[in-house]
Amino acid sequence: MGSRSKVSIAIFIAASLCFLLPFITVSCGGQRIVTVSGVQLATGTNLDQPQMLGPAQKKSVDPEPLVSLAALCAIIGLVLSFGGSAKAALGPAISGGLGFLLLLLLRAKMDDQIARQSRDMLQVSYEAGYTLTLLLLIAGAALNGYIFFSQRAPSAMRGAASPASEPASAQVSVPATTRPATACPHCGAPIEEGSKFCSGCGNPLSASAAAGQSQP
Repeated sequence: MGSRSKVSIAIFIAASLCFLLPFITVSCGGQRIVTVSGVQLATGTNLDQPQMLGPAQKKSVDPEPLVSLAALCAIIGLVLSFGGSAKAALGPAISGGLGFLLLLLLRAKMDDQIARQSRDMLQVSYEAGYTLTLLLLIAGAALNGYIFFSQRAPSAMRGAASPASEPASAQVSVPATTRPATACPHCGAPIEEGSKFCSGCGNPLSASAAAGQSQP
């Protein structure tokens, strides 16, 4: 397993643990009302909501699917990071990027809900858990994307250069070898194998000359 894969594993472990930290805080007029962690958002929980008059009331918080899916992406990215190969890096890259987008959608959704329901009386602030998870997921996606494409680039370059690197013997057709003609013992003119008379002087050729035995 390469050092980059180990870094990827560490990133996704940290991203998964960040869901245990405070994710969002809801406040009113600068006074904190409630703070929930990523795990509480993902699984749902019961919170004590303070009241202006009287004791705090229990409020049920339903599971938020976007947080659940983002946590699942962090876990999947962690598992796939153990693959080690360049091709296996594509999985963590996609998981990290998808988790990053899901958390951005969560922020847009929370801001919209608070604005519609409270008419700007409530404010939502995003805590360290949310920010760190967001940064770690995009870091995991960027690292694994770099691993994947940096390993594919040399392979593509080798594939493009392979036709030019073929040996000349493979590119040049070699003509069929022909046995050179022998020489006439009378006039020295070249004669073809099997000829009985010299084409230059007309003298009869010996059997050895006709058979081409004078060829080295």
